[in-house]
Amino acid sequence: MTGRNSLLKKDVVGWSLYDLANTIYSMNIVSLYLKRYLIEDLGKDDRYFDIPFSISMLLAALLLPGLGAMSDYSTKKKIFLFLFTLTCCTSVGLMAALPPTMVFGFVVLFIIANFSYEAGQPFYNSLLYSVADGKRARLVSGFGVALGYVGSIVGMAVVLPFVTGHLFSWDFPLLEAGGKAGSFLPTAILFMVFALPLFLWVREAPVTSARKVTLTQAYRDVWEGITATRKYPGVLRYLIADYFFEDSVATVIINMGLYCSLFLGFDDTDITRFLIISTISAVVGSFVIGKVAELWSLKKLLNLIVIGWASVLVVFTLVSDITVVWVLGSIVGVLLGGLWTTSRPLLAELVPRSELGRFFGLFSLSGRAAAVIGPLVWTVVVYYFHTDRMLGQSLAGLLGTRPENHAQLPYQVAILSLGLIMLVGLFIFRKVPDTRGRGHA
Repeated sequence: MTGRNSLLKKDVVGWSLYDLANTIYSMNIVSLYLKRYLIEDLGKDDRYFDIPFSISMLLAALLLPGLGAMSDYSTKKKIFLFLFTLTCCTSVGLMAALPPTMVFGFVVLFIIANFSYEAGQPFYNSLLYSVADGKRARLVSGFGVALGYVGSIVGMAVVLPFVTGHLFSWDFPLLEAGGKAGSFLPTAILFMVFALPLFLWVREAPVTSARKVTLTQAYRDVWEGITATRKYPGVLRYLIADYFFEDSVATVIINMGLYCSLFLGFDDTDITRFLIISTISAVVGSFVIGKVAELWSLKKLLNLIVIGWASVLVVFTLVSDITVVWVLGSIVGVLLGGLWTTSRPLLAELVPRSELGRFFGLFSLSGRAAAVIGPLVWTVVVYYFHTDRMLGQSLAGLLGTRPENHAQLPYQVAILSLGLIMLVGLFIFRKVPDTRGRGHA
């Protein structure tokens, strides 16, 4: 069976479409509309989004070991995934029914939705081996990632008319513009519609070693994985460095829409265009940098990518030329795709193939934990520079910010703080061994 034909099998398509489905949620709710709705429409500050987001990610990080163990040994992966998906979609849909005065309701529903989204991931990933195995599983996994990028674009394009009443230059006369809150219900529906093929078409493979796993055992496995890093030079240092990289990137992703709106003055249509171009650039970056990684040292390549990230974040705070901003958006996309393309194989080359599962579990756990601290750093910086006017005016002079734009200053400083976080990770990363010549994964 050819690779192309294997991707067209019903169960493979069903599994892969779930990647498209959940990316619609992460793009529209986490990155694009909810935070802007709370801040721009309801007049709240960053804390009303960042703290709930961090709480949901903390819950996910704490429970991920147990959920991962359940996904390894459970024969009910589809049931768990369906329940978490339904909970996420229902919570997002209920946001559309809340009046603007019920801010606490938005906060609670967002915590539930985002935790449910994250909690379903171990079960979804495990179901890959119900539709493919061996090298074919790598092909199917890549197909799912590609559809995830497609989901970002499809989700933004389909939902935009519910927000603005038009799609770029095409008007929808029968559709009333609902503002940012108009994105909630269609996002929930799209997530569930595109997720359904997995539940209908994928037949869960039996688990020969099915057994109950306690949380105590799961956390013991995590601790054993951490202590096992001593056997392999550079692994723990790399995981810590990657924590800082992921911390900064996760915070950029959830604040990109807000930054484009408040600092750059983009409307919803411009923001959608900007993020679509950045997403396409991420696809190109993943492919191109993946090809370069076949020929070059992963450590040197990742070094350049992180330096690029820190540089772009600094430039973002200093430029106001829209043409330059659009170019920077494309560069961010390329760097995002490149970071994810190089970080996983580098870890794989630092450890034996026989222990990849354990260390990728730590890698995943570190990524969730990173998404806890970054948003909190962002909201503290923004809040502090909003309230300390003397410090804000001094820094405004240093950055050349005009007096009428002082309200944007806290966000400039927040972006700079993310660049600093990147550089801290790079300092830790410098002593990670170069794996060139060890490529086995």
